Amino acid sequence: MDRAAVLRRLGKLVAASQGSPRFADRVCAASEELVGGQGSSINVSTDDPGRRMTVVSTDEVAARLESLQDVLGEGPAWDAYRWDEPVIADLTDDLGRRWPEFTRSAIAATGPIRLHCFPMHPAGRPFGVYSVYAYGELREGGDVVQFMADTVGAVLLRDASDLPLDDRSALYQATGMTAVQLGASVEDALAMLRAHAFAQDATLNEIAEQVVDRQIDFRDS
Repeated sequence: MDRAAVLRRLGKLVAASQGSPRFADRVCAASEELVGGQGSSINVSTDDPGRRMTVVSTDEVAARLESLQDVLGEGPAWDAYRWDEPVIADLTDDLGRRWPEFTRSAIAATGPIRLHCFPMHPAGRPFGVYSVYAYGELREGGDVVQFMADTVGAVLLRDASDLPLDDRSALYQATGMTAVQLGASVEDALAMLRAHAFAQDATLNEIAEQVVDRQIDFRDS
């Protein structure tokens, strides 16, 4: 997988997206489109079941699936977080023994679907789960979906340390340019730059310099 190419595709989809002004919503919807899903969601989790929180759901089905797991305390997203590994669930009666109440309720609410739940762990330890559902197969394989999960996670992690003072000029310029390209706020543009740095295993300043030099443009195909 060419991670830089995948992230360029994601950036183009975000730049072309309409609708919600929330950047997290637009990134989630763009990632869903990239992998070929029908809907997606993001939840932030802890070891305390009472502190699991859905932060994005792109449609009513995705929201319903998250709500059912919140209420019942079981389901594929719970297991993906607990085990720190992807869980792909065909929500049909043959999985009733694994998540009996969730499976029954989900099938009644949405019909038979395939739900892909991937832990978000761009910094190592999982802090939530990216879920995408489809009525058939996804367009992309598990490696790309996991990369999307970690990239979305990197976008959400906005509190990373700032650059040293002598590196900030390029960062400020790159952040402004990215904000214009994505139609996003400065804070969201910085989050996307951090995600790009994560994807390329580069420093934030290296990515900023590439944006300033026009080697990276999130509107490019």
